[in-house]
Amino acid sequence: MEIEEWKIKFGVILIIASIVLYGITMTLFHGEEAVFHFFVDIAFVPIEILVVTLILDSIIEKKEKEAQLEKIDMILGVFFSEIGNDLLRTFSSINEENDDLIVKIKNIDTWTKKDFKNAYEIMEKSRRKFKLSIPNEEAQEFIKDLKEFMQDKRLFLIDLVENPNLLEKAEFSNLLLALFHLHDELEQRTELEKIDSTDFKHLLGDIDRVYGTLTYQWVKYLEYLSKNYPYMMSITIRTNPFDPNSSIYVTA
Repeated sequence: MEIEEWKIKFGVILIIASIVLYGITMTLFHGEEAVFHFFVDIAFVPIEILVVTLILDSIIEKKEKEAQLEKIDMILGVFFSEIGNDLLRTFSSINEENDDLIVKIKNIDTWTKKDFKNAYEIMEKSRRKFKLSIPNEEAQEFIKDLKEFMQDKRLFLIDLVENPNLLEKAEFSNLLLALFHLHDELEQRTELEKIDSTDFKHLLGDIDRVYGTLTYQWVKYLEYLSKNYPYMMSITIRTNPFDPNSSIYVTA
């Protein structure tokens, strides 16, 4: 548990104040029992303040923080159900750059703590690559479908932005910014037939940004479920957006 610097300084001051008061009491009132006990109690007041104000306050603050993060993780579940999984499924199904990490994600249900750690290191060092594996003549239709999908989810994304709890998770905030930027890029293109190869390449850069950030968040969410809600992880694995053969139906 991290303790703010001002709390440490304030705690040191309180301890010193208590020692000084106790020293004065021992020196001046050692022989006068009634007065001595009174000032001993006074000398311990700073320690009581330290315990109540700093230590207990830090514990309560930590609990509130944990509860807040719990709410954020619940929101992540709704986010992936509503929009995240569909985007990942769409992008990964036409992504030619299926590197080792993407291949391993298909079997994320067998990952250990070390596997998750290695995945984060890989994603932080190099951005996920996105390369469409569809013919040029189908690119326009792809952009049209993506634009309609983002338009349908705009109000949902706005509701997420208005949630103050999400301010505590910078990575998810960055993902929302990337999604809104992609939405704006698509929304402003009212004449899709004017999208040529150069413009399409620019849009792929925006898609790539969303794809990489979304992948990172999905892996983080899976790790959270594996630690806290393994029964919820089952359905997430069965609908793994990176696995084209995934199925919601439980089989032998």
